Amino acid sequence: MSIEKDVLDIGYSLMTILREKAPGTHAHSKDVSDLVETLGKELGLNTEHLKIAGMYHDIGKSINPEYFGENQTDGENALNKLEPWVAYRVITAHVGDTTQILVNDKYIPREVIEWCSQHHGTTVVKYFYNKSGATNVDNYRYKCSKPESLEAGLLMICDHLEARARSLSQADKLDDVEELVEIVLTELMNDEQLDNITLKLGHLRQIKDVLKRELRSKYHKRVDYDKAKEAMKQPEEIENAEE
Repeated sequence: MSIEKDVLDIGYSLMTILREKAPGTHAHSKDVSDLVETLGKELGLNTEHLKIAGMYHDIGKSINPEYFGENQTDGENALNKLEPWVAYRVITAHVGDTTQILVNDKYIPREVIEWCSQHHGTTVVKYFYNKSGATNVDNYRYKCSKPESLEAGLLMICDHLEARARSLSQADKLDDVEELVEIVLTELMNDEQLDNITLKLGHLRQIKDVLKRELRSKYHKRVDYDKAKEAMKQPEEIENAEE
């Protein structure tokens, strides 16, 4: 049995921790893992390592799972009780926590750890930046390296897109998944998050086609079009856990 298969086994120690301590994050991570694996197959990449990265990119959330929206069942976000700056620090800490957990597991490939450490790059935690009224947006950015490989870039794209799609769907505000793909990719590129990787136009077309196809397959419910379009452009009003 390969190392890659072992760490993805349902009984593996990290999988158990993620599933039991942060079930919502586990569900999100499984979907990200499937999505990034599919992209990897299309682009001829190492799908085993991509699948591992997708599964454990948020393992750090298992330390304080109650602060992340996907793990809350009572409808109240514990972060809203904190000052915006404190909430921002709590949210962004999960990347460093993820890296620490994975580094201490000898079976996790080193490149996987690198990809996971870059999956938020220097993106802005939009909800708490807006809530704070701060004038310097850089004070509310993740303090991580931007993706430095195609694999890390794919992980970032899939994580942001899956989180956005899941939140919109749960709020019955996800309508045009194809437009959502365009919105998320445009936001990341305009924010220069993908500037450090080699992303050919052919890759970009493939990535968009695969993401649109996969999201159409999963999220096929139609809702009010006007409300959905407005919601997709204002994700911070729906999901404030990471973006």
